[in-house]
Amino acid sequence: MDVTHEYFAWQLVQDVAEENGYFEDEGVDPDLDYFAAGTQDHEGENAYDADWWEDLDEEGGTHGVCEWNAIQQASETGREIIGSYSEWDRVVFAHADSDVETIDDLRGRPIGINKYATSFYSMREMLENEGFDEDEIVLEHIGSSEERFDAVKEGKIDGIAVLEPYVTLGRFDEELREVFDGPCKAAIVTRENPDPEKVEAFRNALNRAVEDINDDLDHYTNVYVDYVEEHAQENPEAFEDVNFDDMRENLELKQFLPVREADEERIGETTEWMNEKGFVEDDDEIPLVKEDDKDKVKPSDD
Repeated sequence: MDVTHEYFAWQLVQDVAEENGYFEDEGVDPDLDYFAAGTQDHEGENAYDADWWEDLDEEGGTHGVCEWNAIQQASETGREIIGSYSEWDRVVFAHADSDVETIDDLRGRPIGINKYATSFYSMREMLENEGFDEDEIVLEHIGSSEERFDAVKEGKIDGIAVLEPYVTLGRFDEELREVFDGPCKAAIVTRENPDPEKVEAFRNALNRAVEDINDDLDHYTNVYVDYVEEHAQENPEAFEDVNFDDMRENLELKQFLPVREADEERIGETTEWMNEKGFVEDDDEIPLVKEDDKDKVKPSDD
């Protein structure tokens, strides 16, 4: 099983699972890899136009991605969603000295995103849920998260949307102000006809690691800060305003949710929204792998 995923925080989970032999105990041998969301050189203008998963297939046929992208992939290829996880934060930051103090201050003003990352879908839905009209949602492609940090600090953009580890980096960046946070829903999608026993074993191994981390958050907070600081050292100029001493003293690591079987209700709601926006078709079926059976989620007629 080759698995690629775009959620930085889950590197900690997979590393704990590997270090403690949980994959071996469960009889699975996954080849796990992390990719920085939205940095791939995809064809097309945005996530909806791009068959972004074809590039990921070169690294692995199982992808941990945002729920919106998982639904798009499953609807267009017939692949199956085998798990739901992660409600870690998606956060919008503004410059600390700007007039942007709340998300409402960004109505009609550009928010920097990456067109191939979760934000292409999720920020639209989240802003709609905050009462934004369609013409008040202005999403502008900036590029990597590091480039977004620079852009908002230089006044080139009014706000930026980021995921981990940039949420944590931004929260301890003295030049940034957090103005919004919302849940980032994630799912695991794989090629057709996965072995249900292997799927369950893979989830079990991850969840044993989740339990270890949640039972000792103080220890794993320090481990996670090491991950974040090491990542920041790859581009130190972008994060020169981050106070890592403050981070080590005050970061409260969020508890991890377990990886569970595909959440039919949650995925159904996201599918409904994507259908309304034209990102999936009315008759597209979203295959979900359940423990006892296989259900198909379609937009309802209600």
